[in-house]
Amino acid sequence: MTPSTPFYAREGLHTALYDAMHEAYLGESSVAGDAAWYAARAREWGGPVLEGGVGTGRVALEIARAGVEVVGFDRSEGMLRVAEAKRALEPPAVAARVTLLRAGFLDFDLRRTFPLALVPFRAFQSLLDPVEQAAALARFRDHLAPGGRLVIDLFDPRYEFLLPGSLPQRERTGLRHPVRGTEVRVEILSRDLDPVAQVFREEWRFRELDAGGRVLLEESEVLAMRWSFRWEMRHLFARTGLEVEAEWSDFRGSPPAYGKEQVWVLRRA
Repeated sequence: MTPSTPFYAREGLHTALYDAMHEAYLGESSVAGDAAWYAARAREWGGPVLEGGVGTGRVALEIARAGVEVVGFDRSEGMLRVAEAKRALEPPAVAARVTLLRAGFLDFDLRRTFPLALVPFRAFQSLLDPVEQAAALARFRDHLAPGGRLVIDLFDPRYEFLLPGSLPQRERTGLRHPVRGTEVRVEILSRDLDPVAQVFREEWRFRELDAGGRVLLEESEVLAMRWSFRWEMRHLFARTGLEVEAEWSDFRGSPPAYGKEQVWVLRRA
């Protein structure tokens, strides 16, 4: 097994499986329908759109198919290569609306403003302390056009997963490598919690198997995320010059609810 690396730091089994894993997960969660929701808001509120943590282009391409220009950045070269490959398969008019850049939340600087900026699917939670979070929010604020909006999606913490020794679903099976067609199993091996910093770290193992169940390739990655509570986020937004326009618990406009999503729509104060 290769040594553990941060999530998405290498181009390997995880980046190849990302879309399949999340398609299976999104359909049964409070994040269901998020890409279509973002595309609808882009049409309603106007583009171009700035997307932080663009990943494999799952949301960005949906926005481009809706006829809106989108500029997406990510720090993972592996994820960006997947996104570029997907973009190349789109009709030329759609592909031309997507720009992909390598940058992180703390160093992106596009020297332009946008009427809409997005941080979908909990990517903001890769920032592991409030200082980093505030710095990233200030950068997004400075990239907003007058009257522009910033939309951020976080998970709302479930208390049973904040206890030492707690683990979410331990293994996912039935996944197939999108190129080789082989079976891939994903397992969470361990979880360490820091309740003071509000950070958890999980070690994930990805194993590619042949038809007889023999391991062909094994990789390990560490997921580190910070959980934040709703009123904590409100104070952070106020501190960084952002006003809350709306707050939902899913992408159907449901009011705030425990253990679902924190979908924030923000404006520059």
